[in-house]
Amino acid sequence: MTTTIEPFEEETAVRGYLRLMHELAIRVDLVARACTGELNLSPPYAREYCFLQFRRICELVALGCLQLHGDLPAARSSAAKKEWNAERIMKLLQRNHPHSFPQSLTRIKTANGWHLNANSKPNALTFIEFKALYNKCGEILHRGTIRTIEAEEPIEKPDYDEVINWSHKLVDLLNEHLVVRANGKGFYHISLKTESSGPACSIFFDFSEGMVNIVTYKSDIKLEF
Repeated sequence: MTTTIEPFEEETAVRGYLRLMHELAIRVDLVARACTGELNLSPPYAREYCFLQFRRICELVALGCLQLHGDLPAARSSAAKKEWNAERIMKLLQRNHPHSFPQSLTRIKTANGWHLNANSKPNALTFIEFKALYNKCGEILHRGTIRTIEAEEPIEKPDYDEVINWSHKLVDLLNEHLVVRANGKGFYHISLKTESSGPACSIFFDFSEGMVNIVTYKSDIKLEF
């Protein structure tokens, strides 16, 4: 039996990614509210709640990358479409495209337009840290065994500081980021928040003689917190 592989549709992939980024932006904001006490959670439960959001954020990043890299055969395999584990999704993509993970981005206004500077935020979450955070979420969100419960230490200030640090790393990476396409096809530039409120994505492609083509898509969902 022959399996028909649907062609990669760039606009469909980007709009799907923007929907995920819309949800991600809300979850980032919920982490901030939990940390400032706006959600009326006592500190231990606020910490646990933040790690739940971190886990979902990691999953959204991985699923989003799977969509944007849908032109890779590995991303369109039945195994990839069934996979839910964020680390395994990113490892699959990394094997086929070593630069598939998002990169932080800063924009500088110049006389000729905008200068885009990738990987310019030293504190931005790296792929190694992404894996560490995802595994940490698993540790926090599972209650553990009788032995681990009996050996538990009280939660102290460094444990809460860790939540803040992870939050800052995620914001530095994702607030404005790019995703490099495979085979020199260009890159996606994503902003989580724009003047129209929701996320937006610009596709840069066909670089030649100092020129580049750009197509921009905006989310049709406005952020509501």
